[in-house]
Order: sequence, then C-alpha cells, then structure tokens
Amino acid sequence: MFAKKKPENGSVSVFLIMILAFIFAFVALFIDYARIAAMKVQSERLVHAAVRSVMSSYDPELQERYGLFAYGEQSGDQIMAGVLNSSMEKGKRGDGFDVLPIELDSSSLRMDRMLGEYDIFNREIGEEMKYKAPIDFTLEIVSKFKPLSSSMKEASDTVDVLRKLQKLYDKREAALDDMLAKQKKAAQSANGIPGILMGLYSTSIANESLGASHVGTAAGIAAQYDDYVAKVHADANRDEDEKPQYKDEINEYLESSADVLTLLGNKHRSSVESHAKLLQEARQAWQEANDQNERMKEVIAASENRSDSAGYEEVARGSLPGTAPETGADDSDQIRGLRGQTEKLLLSESLLNDLKSEIGRQEEEFRKADRDIANAISTLATASGLGGSSGSMKQAVISARGACDPYIRSYAETGSANKLDQEAASLETHRASDKERKEAEKKGKAKLKDAAHILERINELDQRAKRHLEDFKKLQTYYDDNLNFNKQLDDGKYQGADLDNDPYDAGKSAMNDMDGIYGAMAGMMSGLKDELLQNEYAASYFKPFDISSLKDAASNPQAELGDAVVDQFSVKNQELEYILYGFHNPVGNVSAAYAEIFASRLAIRTMEGLVKNSGLGHPLLVLAAALLYGIEMAIADMITLCETGAVELSSYIKVKITYRDYLRLFLLIHSNNQKKMSRMLALIRFNTGINPAERPTYASGDVKVGMRLWFLPGVMKMIGYAGGSPDQVEGNRYYAVKQADYSY
Repeated sequence: MFAKKKPENGSVSVFLIMILAFIFAFVALFIDYARIAAMKVQSERLVHAAVRSVMSSYDPELQERYGLFAYGEQSGDQIMAGVLNSSMEKGKRGDGFDVLPIELDSSSLRMDRMLGEYDIFNREIGEEMKYKAPIDFTLEIVSKFKPLSSSMKEASDTVDVLRKLQKLYDKREAALDDMLAKQKKAAQSANGIPGILMGLYSTSIANESLGASHVGTAAGIAAQYDDYVAKVHADANRDEDEKPQYKDEINEYLESSADVLTLLGNKHRSSVESHAKLLQEARQAWQEANDQNERMKEVIAASENRSDSAGYEEVARGSLPGTAPETGADDSDQIRGLRGQTEKLLLSESLLNDLKSEIGRQEEEFRKADRDIANAISTLATASGLGGSSGSMKQAVISARGACDPYIRSYAETGSANKLDQEAASLETHRASDKERKEAEKKGKAKLKDAAHILERINELDQRAKRHLEDFKKLQTYYDDNLNFNKQLDDGKYQGADLDNDPYDAGKSAMNDMDGIYGAMAGMMSGLKDELLQNEYAASYFKPFDISSLKDAASNPQAELGDAVVDQFSVKNQELEYILYGFHNPVGNVSAAYAEIFASRLAIRTMEGLVKNSGLGHPLLVLAAALLYGIEMAIADMITLCETGAVELSSYIKVKITYRDYLRLFLLIHSNNQKKMSRMLALIRFNTGINPAERPTYASGDVKVGMRLWFLPGVMKMIGYAGGSPDQVEGNRYYAVKQADYSY
C-alpha cells in the first residue's frame, strides 16, 4: 500500500492539445468557408459589372435616331476583360493583408437576340412607346373621330343598303322595260297582216270583176272570186273554134291570189313564231323583275343587322379619360330616316301580278286573231278552185280583220288605247326621280374622272423619278433580307387604292374603309395592342411625304410639275408611306396614300350629303345627290390638304386632321405587323448602314475566378462535392464560376 504511484504529469496538456486541435480545425474550416462565400459575392458583382459595362457600349446612332438599343461595333470580349482585370488590381501598400486574393482565371461572352428579330424589335418598340402611343393616339385621333361615330355608322349602313337597292332597282326596271319591249315587238310582228287582209276595215266586201283592179289583198280575192268562176265557166263552154276570151284575166287572178296568200301565210307564220318566242322572253323578263323585287325586300329586311358597323357603336360607347365632351351635330336620326323610306322602291305584288297577267291577256288576244287569220287563209285557199264560196271568203276576211285591228291598237300602235303604253305610264309614276338621279350620276362620274386624273398625273411622275429607283431596289433587298432572316414569306403585296369610276362603287368602297378605321379604333380602345405601338412608333420616327408638293396637281391637273416635286419622291422623303404600303417604286406609295385619303374624305362628305339632300324624297335620288356632293367636296378637301397640310374633319366637327394623322389611321387598317416591321428595319439599315440582323441586344457573360485556400483544401473539396456546386477545388485553390445576363 505504500508502493509509489506512476506519475500523471502532462496528461492534461495532451487532452487540451487535442481539444484545441479540434477547435482550430473547426474554426479554420469556417474561415475558408466564409472567404469562399465572400469570393462568390464579389465575383458575382464583378461579372454583373463587366456585362453591364459591355452593354453600355450601345450604338448611339440607333438610340438617337430611332430610340433603339443595340450593341455597337466594339469588341465585347475586350471590354469585359478590361473591366474584370481592372477590378481585380490590388493596391501597392506594403502593410496590406489581402483576405480575398481573387485572381481571374478565364472569362467568356456570348451575344445574341439580334435587333432584326421581330420579337426583339417589337419589345423595344413597346418599351419606347407604351406610355406615349396610347395617349397621343387617343387625344390626337380617336377623340376627334368619336363625335362622328353615330352619324358615320348610319351613313355607312344607309349607303350600303341604298347602293345594293340601286343595283337591284336598275336591274328590275331594265327587266320591266325589256318585258314591255318584247310584248310590243311581238305585237308589231302582226302589223302587216291587217293591210294584207283588206285596205280599210269594212263590214262588207262588194263583188268586183276580174281586171277591175289588181288583186293585192285577201278582200280582193273574195271580191273577184264570183267573176273568176263565171269567166272560167264561160271559157270552158266556148265553141271549139273559139279562142279563150278570159285567159289572161283568169291567170292574172290566180297568180295575184297565190301571191297574196303566200304573203299572208308567211306574215302569219312569222307573227305566230315571234309571239311564241317573244312572249316567252317577256315572261322571263317579268320573272327577273319579280326576283329583283324580292331581293330588294331581303336587302331592306337585313339592313338593320349589319355586322360591319359594330366598330362605330363601340367607339361611340367608349369613354376617353381626359377628353372634352363631344360637340357637334348628331344627324344619325335624320340619316337613319332615309332607310325608312326604302319601302318606296318596292313594287306591289298586285302591280307585278297585273303585269304578268297582261302577258297572258295579250297571248289570248293574239290567239283569237290567230284563229281567225288561219281560218281566212284556209278559206281563201279554195279560191284557186271553182268549189269555193265567196260569201265564206268575205266573212272570213272581215272576221280576221275585225280580230286583228283591236289587237294591233291594244298592243302595237302608239296611243292612249295601247295597253302596253298604259303599263309603261304606270311604271313611270315610281320613276319620277330617275331622270334627276341619272343626271347626278353622270355628274358624279365626271367628277370622279377629275379626281382620277390627278392620280394619273402623280403616276406619270414615275418616269421622271427613275433616278430614285436604285435606292428603292436597295431598300427592297434589305426588306427581303429581313424577311428571310425572320423566316417569313412575302405572301402577296398590296395592290394600291384606285378610284372607282362608278360613284356608287366609289362611295361603298369609301364607307368600307371607314368601317375598317372605326373597327380598328374600337379594337384599340378595348385593349392596347402591339400593332398600335408599332404604328405610332413608325409615325414618330419615320418621315412622311410633303403633301404640299402636290398642291399644283391637286388644284389644276393640267399644271406642269417641276423637278422640285420629283425630288420629293426619294426614299427618305416618303418613309412612312413606304412602311404603310410597301411599294418599291418612287410614286406608288404616295399615289396610294392620296387615293386612300380621298376615299376617307369621300366617306365623311357623303355622310354630310345624305343630311343636306335628305329633303329630296326619293331614296336613290338622295344617295346620288349625296355622292355627287361627297365627290365635289372631297376634291376640294384634297386641294386644301395639299395647300395647308390639314383639313377640317367635317362641316359639323371643326377640328383639323393632318396628312400624317390620316397615315396613322391607315396604318391601323393595313394590318400586317411582320411586313411593317421588316420595312421599318429595312429603312433603318438604309438610313444608317447598320444591319439590325447583325446587332445583338442580349449578352451572357461567364467568369471563372480562383482563390488560394488557407486551410484544409481537401475538406473544402468534399464539402463542394456534397453540395452539388459547379465550383472546383484544384490543389489548394478554389475556383468559382459565375454568369450574368443583360438585355436592353
């Protein structure tokens, strides 16, 4: 028990050393972990700063001229490397201690999403115009046209129904005229028959001797028949040595009688054939007239359910914040009242049935005469023999002539007794305004020719503007390149807006354009669309044609246009028109714009004309007068527009609409966003020499940075693997990879 114990000195130290070693390792691990976390934050900031620096080198010309951002011509890799290297430079202080000795290992830069792509170009336009476009278009365009919406709706509906009725009305009346003409022509085919039967009508025919007069009528045959029989018997009973005494008279009678009967038979047969053919054609003409009358009823019934006018109603109902209350006269009720008078254009069923029945009555009347004429021919045929009866012949001729005369008076001769003339007179009662209408139509066609002549003068400048053609060919090449770049097909081209030579067609076409304008405005009011932003961008950044250069041509189509006018037809002086229509020639775009503005003015002025001429009564006369007024005023408006650059919207709405405003409207109705974007991109390339298809708007940068680890690189490598990090540990160095993306 008194043995000496082993010494335990130092055991505590060993234990403490073990504890401290564990604590040191634990702390060292977190020190490197903290340094790595700090390095990642720092490297991420560096790569973002580097990519932003790269994208700050945008092309200044694109931004200043067109509000677009796209990368310039400098080397992006060089800029990025320069920013990274300068950011990692250390200070030269000798007493400094660098906790994060970060070093750049490698960097890369990828740039894509070219400005020439539709999606990218459209997005940049949206950023540029999303606040400005809807406000400007609402205040400058929609607010001006909104007060006219109700009147224009009624005008469009009225022109639509009256134009359809006018076409059907004229076809119906032409069919009725054709019907009466066929009936009269059929009756006139019998005109010669009464004269062949007898000279003047008489209820008796006296006997005549052979040779007393030439047999030229059927009555003459009957009158001389008894003497003919007597003399034939006399010659037959002569002595054998006696010569025939009446041979010449008998032969003359027989020959003349045969000639009369042949003539009468031919005339009768021709008349029968004519009646059969012409009266059948008259029935067909009546059927055509009746069909057109029924179609007119259908048009009138459908006139209040026209879907094309929905845009007017939406614009009228829509509210425009920040705009003044609507002013100006609302003539929609007065115009709508014109459609209530369209029933006047219809023919009653009773009248049409009477016209049809009259064809049947004429047929029956002729059939009676035909029977008597055929009987007379049959009876007179016995005149060549000796067994005939002069009494029967006379009665047959008198009866035939008695049947022919009233038929001829009723259907062939002109006079108060002519039933066809009476029908024509009854038809004329509802054609009372046709003469005035035709005169207005004639004047309207002449005025349309004047307007078309102005367009011809503009188109004639194409020959003198050939010096600009090379620029348009280059522009077309750029346009085609952009279509190919976006994998789009050029599926047809706009054919241009020619002026119709018929006032009704011109008026209807003008109203169709106005339907499209209000429909597009209604669509814009229901929700902001990319198309509006693109259109307003085009109107803001691309130059329209100087319409004042056409003032001489508009006011005097015969005026000589000088070289100063031709100079205006260069690409740079009609950019907005090119975007709108896309003609690759000097005059096509301007000519199309002029024609379309004229049509717009025609629509508005026709609406006014319907109001001003509503008192004329007859709906078709009102329409013809309204179209004449519209054409005359539209021509005057184009002169004003060319002289001043603006024109009053309407006599009732005293606001100015400029040439550029009209182009903004037409951009809405010529809806082909891809083509319009390709044209804008082609113009940008033409004006700047910059190909948008080669200018990126998006950059993605990758940076790999390294840092030496202080403690336990193996443990850090294990932690990195366990966490699934893309970072790497190589030896005693830790590498972090960071990516940054930037888009304009």
